[in-house]
Amino acid sequence: MNLDELLKAAIKDASKRSLFLQTLIKSDVYVICKNPVEEKDGGICLELITIQNPQREIFIPFFTSKRSMQQFAKRYVEYYKINCLRLFDLIQTADAVLNPNSYGKEFSSQEIKSILMIARHLKIKAISYREEETIDYRPCEYEVTHITRAASKFLSKQPNVDRAFIAEMIQGCEKPQLLMVLDMMGNTRKLFVPLSKYLSKIIKPNEQLCFINYEQETGKKAAAVTEPFYIRKKRYFEK
Repeated sequence: MNLDELLKAAIKDASKRSLFLQTLIKSDVYVICKNPVEEKDGGICLELITIQNPQREIFIPFFTSKRSMQQFAKRYVEYYKINCLRLFDLIQTADAVLNPNSYGKEFSSQEIKSILMIARHLKIKAISYREEETIDYRPCEYEVTHITRAASKFLSKQPNVDRAFIAEMIQGCEKPQLLMVLDMMGNTRKLFVPLSKYLSKIIKPNEQLCFINYEQETGKKAAAVTEPFYIRKKRYFEK
């Protein structure tokens, strides 16, 4: 079970709450920042947003996944991925809410302090891993020809793209996302933005598609697990 599924199970069944909390504090979560995160003296400077409920109580929102955060924000926001226990250590005098405006859970400052005490007693350390080290890649486990067929048609008109791959990307406890790797030259934004718009009418509501350049190390790792779905036809002078 991923973290989202464990949360849903814990809401319905009290016996699952202990497992959910144990998994949560060992997992990375997402927070929304007012400004870009700054690194200072080997640490980080976070200025987190707060929200207010109808009773005018103030909470710091945090999220089980990037997808949950985007559904809440409904636009691009500055965010940071951090180990949940480390987050609790930073905000222990405040109240927090997990996945607001969705299935979620409120944490009072007293509850956060209790979780920190239990974690210290059990010698659970707050460790936030580098994101690229927590990502796994695998071939798509379901049919994605509706995406590859449309993408191939679009890419056939792009002379700067040699190959394209598609794989599933799994980040920690999150649900898999689709990752398209493009072996290309030139400005990625000039390709990724129109390609994303073109495919937005093709992808299904439960699918999330990301793009990356093959030149990046993570792009090479993702491409290594599958075969290219698109290969540019050689021009006459290249034969």
